[in-house]
Amino acid sequence: MIVSINGESMSERDPIKVYDARWEEGEFDDAAVRRLFESALIYGRSLGVENVTITRDARLAGPRVMELAMEVALGGGFRTFACIGPLSTPQSYYLAHRTTVLHGPTMGLAITASHNPGRYIGAKFTVPPVRAVGLDCGPEGGLTRVREIFHGGERLPARGHGRLHIVDVSGEYVDYSLRAAPVADGELDGISVVLEALNGAAGDEIYRALDRAGVDVTPLDLIPDGRFPLGAPNPTSHGKMDAAVAVAAAQEEGAVGPLVIGVDGDGDRLVFGDGSGMLSAGFASIAVLRSERFGGPDTGPAPVLYDPKVNPVALELWGRYPVAPLLFRNGHSQIKDYMEATGARFAAEESGHYYHHLGLEGIEINAENSVVTSLRFLKGVHERPELLSEMRAAESRVFSTGELNFRLSSGEAVTRALGEIVDAFRTEGASIVTATPDGIDLGGTQISRGVNLTPGKIRLADGWYTGYLRESTNEKAVIRAFFTAGDRASGEEAASRAIALLRSRFDAQQIE
Repeated sequence: MIVSINGESMSERDPIKVYDARWEEGEFDDAAVRRLFESALIYGRSLGVENVTITRDARLAGPRVMELAMEVALGGGFRTFACIGPLSTPQSYYLAHRTTVLHGPTMGLAITASHNPGRYIGAKFTVPPVRAVGLDCGPEGGLTRVREIFHGGERLPARGHGRLHIVDVSGEYVDYSLRAAPVADGELDGISVVLEALNGAAGDEIYRALDRAGVDVTPLDLIPDGRFPLGAPNPTSHGKMDAAVAVAAAQEEGAVGPLVIGVDGDGDRLVFGDGSGMLSAGFASIAVLRSERFGGPDTGPAPVLYDPKVNPVALELWGRYPVAPLLFRNGHSQIKDYMEATGARFAAEESGHYYHHLGLEGIEINAENSVVTSLRFLKGVHERPELLSEMRAAESRVFSTGELNFRLSSGEAVTRALGEIVDAFRTEGASIVTATPDGIDLGGTQISRGVNLTPGKIRLADGWYTGYLRESTNEKAVIRAFFTAGDRASGEEAASRAIALLRSRFDAQQIE
């Protein structure tokens, strides 16, 4: 079979990325998008799937792509459960979880491009029970197998016309998340929160859960709007939370708060802070971990995962809980798989992704649930109000650039630039790490100087810094960089060295 893109035959190009599928509007025609979903469903059927859930976020291209996904699923005879209105990716995971419990093995198709600019669209895929798949991640290779099918001749045989069920599980999802946190109605009375939803799909469900919990919520940009008038719906981008922080700073101080919560376009990326500014995920995790449920005193420290950008000072403070932090790579599908392999009940990425071990009627999964994360953060602070000032004081000890994004001329230029940056830091004596202690590729390069992260023996020398650099997996020819350090001078010096090389040698342009 030959798939066409804008009327041209295609033998190698496809929309599949490392963690999901992602493309710009108009980059692939309807035939290619149908083929993507056909390939995914062929793969799903090989795993025993006969049920499909289909959801979308607020993106303007979402309805058309959702129509194509439904068309393929129903034509293939699948029992199809669809939520028509915009909702978050975590709620889509709950729908797949619930459908698996009620009807058996289910494949989940979530139409979203996450925090990317509005011109992007895509899809995230789960297989039973609710296992996110990526390239070389998942049964039979996950999206690697889907890519093989996409470029091959295998077709999805029709099995009669499938049955469509239009569902709305938003209320159930809020109920479930409150129980999973666990937080009772009214339990968080006395907390005030400014909620910045960035016109994405998750504001409604988070607002309702916080309101049920007794939180006094001031909503900003709550209404889903796929035009994203504030720009790319990424709360970790520079300046995106400034308005919310200003609103919180202007409000009267209450028993706890006002705090600030920001959420991305599809609701699986969160940031936390207050009127003084935002916390990084590593430090915010301290409050989340306080409300996480670990084993008893005889089970030993519980494994929890962190990505290469989590600040070592934050990791030092994680030690107040019965946990054993394990370094792992970025990527939602890969992290969830590693949680399963290690028995981890929690994971955090500095990009604002938090992962929990969740159960529903005996079926357990590892997934994002931003309602649960928000409730556990607030519960941790509610139980120990001084925790916020402690997290703030700890973070004030360090410098962080946040995520820096640079567009280059080509993928080949990205490869050369990353190599030159790493070589420059290595020459100056920095440690270079590209794999976890058990040999799993980090998907990027961690650079550090003066940092010893031996478990239980974290040591930081004067002038220490860490950095993490990688090629973007969902935007073309983009390098993502992140630096943190024990003081501003060391952090800015390390970051400026990389930025200067990118600009002088590769004419890189900084983007959101």
